[in-house]
Amino acid sequence: MHVVLQSKLLDAAEYDMASSRLKIFMSNGQIREFCDVPDYVIDDLRNTSSPGSYYMKLIRNRYRDASLG
Repeated sequence: MHVVLQSKLLDAAEYDMASSRLKIFMSNGQIREFCDVPDYVIDDLRNTSSPGSYYMKLIRNRYRDASLG
């Protein structure tokens, strides 16, 4: 599932249900990929009024960032 986001921090997100991976496309061109993310997170991210705040508070430090190795 690919979602375009209205945010100064984030451009888009992709979620792969088979692997439970969430890929975040940052406005600065960076891409972050998180492991073991529940499927409701992509819906919450899409529906929140502030995707950037949601990412900072509820994704960034909660799930393992596979893109950092």
